Amino acid sequence: MVLATLAMIVSSCGTMGRKAPIRKSDRQITILAVNDMHAAIDNFPRLGYITDSLRVIYPHLLLLSGGDNQTGNPVNDQYPEKGLPMIELMNAMKFDISAVGNHEFDSKLEGFASLSNKANFPFLCANLTQPEGSDFKIKPYHILTTGDGVRVAVASVLHINSTGIPDSHPDNVKGFVFLDPFKVGQELMHLKDSAEVLIYLNHFGIENDVELAKLLDPKATPLIIGGHSHTKVDKELIENGIMITQAASKLKFATLIQLTLKSDGSIERNMKLIPVGKQGNVRRDLKEMVDRYNNSPELKQVIATAEEDFSSHDQLGYLMVDALRAGTKTDLSLINPGGVRIDRLPKGDISIMNVYSLDPFGNEAIVLHLTGQELLNLHYAAFELDNRMPLYPSGFKSEYTINKDGSLKEVKLFNADGTPLDLNKTYSISMNSYITSVYKYEHKDQGRSLFVTTAENMIEYLKKLKVVPSYQKENRVKVNKEK
Repeated sequence: MVLATLAMIVSSCGTMGRKAPIRKSDRQITILAVNDMHAAIDNFPRLGYITDSLRVIYPHLLLLSGGDNQTGNPVNDQYPEKGLPMIELMNAMKFDISAVGNHEFDSKLEGFASLSNKANFPFLCANLTQPEGSDFKIKPYHILTTGDGVRVAVASVLHINSTGIPDSHPDNVKGFVFLDPFKVGQELMHLKDSAEVLIYLNHFGIENDVELAKLLDPKATPLIIGGHSHTKVDKELIENGIMITQAASKLKFATLIQLTLKSDGSIERNMKLIPVGKQGNVRRDLKEMVDRYNNSPELKQVIATAEEDFSSHDQLGYLMVDALRAGTKTDLSLINPGGVRIDRLPKGDISIMNVYSLDPFGNEAIVLHLTGQELLNLHYAAFELDNRMPLYPSGFKSEYTINKDGSLKEVKLFNADGTPLDLNKTYSISMNSYITSVYKYEHKDQGRSLFVTTAENMIEYLKKLKVVPSYQKENRVKVNKEK
């Protein structure tokens, strides 16, 4: 039975290719790596089965996460202790290490401190210093000895945006100081003197991992395991002699990695991307845990009905921003594209769980009074910070002109009827607290909080609306690309 089970796992996952036979003097490090799980708890029973099956073949398997374990499923995100289901599931699976991702901070300072101490594994991030007197279980690196007797150093760096913090609400990282990940990443090479193998477990994005690899000594490290950009690396990616891996997101895949330490001092590397998902045999105890978490009548409560499918981020973004404008009773409203966390919602019942899936961050609704010119300033500032994606408007429209290189040439704002927005007029404008905290642009009014989250506002809006009209033909943003 065990052999049949393992045969099924290997046939569905592919085998690890080897360039040379393993000798008795060779030693191996075998790793199963995931990243950006985003609270995909429903996939854990399948991941547990795959992991346990691989542990029969590779008894000393290391189970690593590239960060962003949290945020993406209301069952986890709205749990009495926000994020605890993910930690309990990771503990049950015996994760060895996790990188700190930007969404680890979504549970706020006290929440992340509590979760990090309840984890039976260390969190790693070398390019931060913790608030004085804090109690986070975060280390810059971790050194372990495998069952084969190999001393391995695992280190991590975290992506920092142009504001000098990770992609998180500033209040969630208050007191932390973040350092240049490229500089710190290079400094970590000294760990090679304390271990036989140095591995980077980063939450840095694939492009940054490639750039970091160019700065590292391939003799110091053979491998960077990545996260943050949700990139599916399904074949060997080598940069400057260093292998870089990443396994998409939400436990659709995991990466099986094997390092073979040869007797001549060289290291042979192999990787294979393994499908995870939900289908197939599962680990029963994890299935029971997930079923218990999912038993939440409050989240399943139906609050409205959609007349038609929502089939894109844009359509859902327009619904979200309309709800914000209606709830705050402002002239205009806008939300950032990163605040829209799902891209599809089928017609029919809309539940509270759907709303928290769409808007999981707990950002507050903020009202400001801005001139048309200040609103225009905001659009220019937001473009680069939002990965060159437009803001979603309500009560007005926008038109972007993009240069050939992808940079922003011009933004124009219009009233809902298509006439130019008056840049001298002052408007009441609602937005979320992430925008007011992170976006840097010239304006006077700092705004006031309504002390209600945008998700709570949307729930009340949908309850009153009851039937949500179609947004399939809604288009408020025009993008012109220069040829």
